[in-house]
Amino acid sequence: MRSSRKAFTLIELLVVIAIIAILAAILFPVFAQARERARSSSCVSNLKQIALALKMYQQDYDEKMITPGGLPRTTADGSTCDDGQRRPDGAEIVRMMGGGTEYMLRPYIKNSQIFKCPSDTGENLWGRSSTGWPWSNCEWFKTPSSYHFRHVMEMGDNGWGPAHNDQIWVGNSEAGMGRPSSLIVFYEASAFHQEKLPLFGGVHPEGDGSAAIRANPRRTFNASFADGHVKIYRLNHKDPAWNTNHDMNWVLYGTADGGGVAGGSDFKGE
Repeated sequence: MRSSRKAFTLIELLVVIAIIAILAAILFPVFAQARERARSSSCVSNLKQIALALKMYQQDYDEKMITPGGLPRTTADGSTCDDGQRRPDGAEIVRMMGGGTEYMLRPYIKNSQIFKCPSDTGENLWGRSSTGWPWSNCEWFKTPSSYHFRHVMEMGDNGWGPAHNDQIWVGNSEAGMGRPSSLIVFYEASAFHQEKLPLFGGVHPEGDGSAAIRANPRRTFNASFADGHVKIYRLNHKDPAWNTNHDMNWVLYGTADGGGVAGGSDFKGE
């Protein structure tokens, strides 16, 4: 007797393939979102450890914030690698993001990976990996960080004017913080877990300011506060009318001149 053998028809195979493709299209974004949430949680853990290290640093240095003014100006052989002025400006952001943050907190954090967000793909944000800076040959400028230290925190409890021409600015004191639980100190240099766009640099991440933020209110990033806690912060159109001459460092600060941090309007934790 001849046995009959059944096989899938071409139509049946195509239907199965189509179903698999539809399921993949539905599930892959879900998996990607779950993975990104896990990376964001890891990033929160990093910032918590950095915040704790900063608190320990403050205990050792008269309750002062870290400041690029404390970064070495010479290399191991004694040659000058950075003789520029140290004051709260864009150069200080580059110094800290290019390695200054890790250098200042290294005694309290032994793992360099803590300073790297898992979702940071290495874009050269603020020139943190550039080799053309006057300080590029300094040993401390070799470990780029994912986390932006706000250089307004080195105003030494003064506004911009009183210390503008000082060679080295001291960090803010803990007592000089108006409301430390509401003052952001570190935040992610980019919306790594959302739109992947930078959060600073003189250009609004949406390109045209508050109207675009209202249209796309998802923009969130991890931030640590002066009292040591970490939370997800949501940028919205009230932060405030965007000025393209400034960046997130200042937008998150408010009015500083004459009042220092305590006189600013940067209270974001409430």
